[in-house]
Order: sequence, then structure tokens, then C-alpha cells
Amino acid sequence: MELSAVSREYFRTLPRRRVAAGLVIRDVDGRVLAVKPNYKEGWLLPGGTVDPGEAPRKAARREGREELGLDIEPGALLLIAHSAFPDPVGDGLSFLYDGGMLPEGAHVTLQEEELTEWTFVGTDEYEEYFGDHGALHIQAALTGLNEKRTLELEDGVEVL
Repeated sequence: MELSAVSREYFRTLPRRRVAAGLVIRDVDGRVLAVKPNYKEGWLLPGGTVDPGEAPRKAARREGREELGLDIEPGALLLIAHSAFPDPVGDGLSFLYDGGMLPEGAHVTLQEEELTEWTFVGTDEYEEYFGDHGALHIQAALTGLNEKRTLELEDGVEVL
């Protein structure tokens, strides 16, 4: 797509927003797989930033390969969430996909440059591991899974 100089300048003035995509992977007991990053406090779902030109679903699959050494085809989109934080964090969009059940005997190989541990986390531990914001997103994604629909959140509130 060829743009004129005026169009290029216009697009440079538009706001930029972080986009993330992740997988909600469960075990037979319904706990979710969490990873511990070495670059920040707390735990996260497997996933990360969507690269320029990359679709969120493809990013979730790529991140699963990179972070866990597992090639998981993302299932249904469970959650799309917009969050506005003060600087330096700023606006973000998160897409969470059904990562299914971790197959029996699957071997998780962590991406050592970014992650130090992985574990399964039960519902009663979400806030402890993921914080209030992350716990809310995971609970909403699991609601979407159980109700077979995609939930949309704006700053933690479901949009109906």
C-alpha cells in the first residue's frame, strides 16, 4: 500500500496502543498455567506483545512456542479487554484465547531469556499470582469459556 507524504504524516500523529495476546491453558483440575517472568513482579499467562503486522491469534500461538516450547493452536477468543493506565504503561488491548488442556505428558520448555518458572494456579490463588487486574481478566476469560462466548471488558467492566 503506497501512501502519500500527507497520509504518512497523518498516520504518524495517531496514538499508538500496546496489543497483547495470550493463552488460557488448563490442567485436568481446571487450574490455569502461569509463567513467572524475570523482568517484572508477579506471574502471567503465556503470551506477550503482538508484533507489528501480526494478528493477535498468530501472536498467541507464537508466544506459546517461544515461551513454553509447545505449538498450541489457539481456540476460541475468550476475552478482549481494553485497559487504560497512567504513563508509562498507557493504553493496552489484550486478547485471550482458549489454549485447551495441557496434553498428558507434554514437556514444557521455558524461554530462559524471559521466564524462570511455570505452575498451575487455582481459582483461589489468582489474585496472589496475577494481581487484581490479571485475576479479573482470567476469571472473565473462563466465564467466556464456560458460556461459549467472547467477553469484552473496558477497564475491568464487562461491555454488554
